Amino acid sequence: MATNQIIGLEALIRWNSPNGMVPPGSFIAIAEASNLIIPLGEWVLENACEFGNKLAALGYQTPIAVNLSMLQFKAPYIGELIQSILTRTKLPPELLELEITEGILMDNEDECESILSEFHGMGIQVSIDDFGTGYSSLSYLKKFAVDKIKIDRSFIKGIPHYDNGTIAKVIIELAGNFNLQVIAEGVETPEQIDFLLKNNCHIAQGFYYAKPLGEEELLSYMEQSKRDNG
Repeated sequence: MATNQIIGLEALIRWNSPNGMVPPGSFIAIAEASNLIIPLGEWVLENACEFGNKLAALGYQTPIAVNLSMLQFKAPYIGELIQSILTRTKLPPELLELEITEGILMDNEDECESILSEFHGMGIQVSIDDFGTGYSSLSYLKKFAVDKIKIDRSFIKGIPHYDNGTIAKVIIELAGNFNLQVIAEGVETPEQIDFLLKNNCHIAQGFYYAKPLGEEELLSYMEQSKRDNG
C-alpha cells in the first residue's frame, strides 16, 4: 500500500451474456450444484495461467491468485491437473497462487494437509480467503501449509469505526505470529488504507485501487502504474 505497486492479481469470473454482465453470485451456486464448477474452474485456471505467462513475457513477475471450490480442491486428480496446466501454459509455479476458504480446510483435515503439501511441493503458494468468517481459525494456521491470509471484507468495511478495526488488528497480529502475509480485502477508502498501514498490514485489494478489469484494461492499468510508481 505504501508504494502503490501492483504485487499480485486475482482472477475473477464474470459472465458476459447477451443481456449484459451476470455477476458470479447468480450462477456459481448453480454450477456447484450441477458439478459444472469442475470444468468451469479448470477453464478459469487455464486462462489465468495463460494470462500470467503473457504478463511474464512482458516483464511482469506478478503472481495470479485463482479460487478453488470445495469440489475442485477435493478432486483426486487436482494436483495432476494443476501441474498439467502449468506445463501447457509454461507458467512458473511461483506465479500461481491458489485461494481456498476456511470451510474447505475444516471438512477433512488430514486430506487437506496432504493436498496443501502437494501444492507447496510444486512451488505454488496458498492463501486462505475470507479469513475470519469460518471457525477454528487459530488451530489450522499452524497445521496447514499456507502462506497468506486474506481478511474478509466484512471486517474491513466500517474501519476505522465500530469494532471492525479491533478484529482486523487481531487478525493482522495473528498472521504476524505465524509468519504469514496478510492481505486486506474490500478496501475502498483512504481512511482504511491509513488504518491498515498503521497496524502493519501492507497489502490490500479493492475498489480503492480498481474495479475488476478485463485483460486489455488490466494491461493498460499495469503499464500506467509502472510509469507512475517505477
